Amino acid sequence: MEVGLPHVRSLVAVEKLSQSKSTAQPPEPTTSYYISSHHPRAAEYFAELIRGHWGGCEIRNHWVRDALFEEDSTRSKNRNLNGNLAILRGCLIALKAALAPERSWPLIRELSSMKISLPYNMICKHQFK
Repeated sequence: MEVGLPHVRSLVAVEKLSQSKSTAQPPEPTTSYYISSHHPRAAEYFAELIRGHWGGCEIRNHWVRDALFEEDSTRSKNRNLNGNLAILRGCLIALKAALAPERSWPLIRELSSMKISLPYNMICKHQFK
């Protein structure tokens, strides 16, 4: 069936049981749908892709933004300010990935507080020193 999405090769449906941690309600079944440019394959193949995608997004991006940059606790209602801060956070994540992927965020934060030229060198000179 033609759907107007030229690179879509398969539709993946994932059924799972979700349980709220705060209540003693029984698990609720949910279905998530994904479209893929990969040709249809075994379920295990797509399960690994989906876990890898969300694991990478959550650990390398969302967790950093939430836990370290405290993005969710932003109280400002100024959309321009919030947008600009989000862009800066994204730039910091990209700089760390390019210049110091083996170092942890807490270590980079500590090193930056001890050597104030480190953030400048990362941003302006594209060097981690």
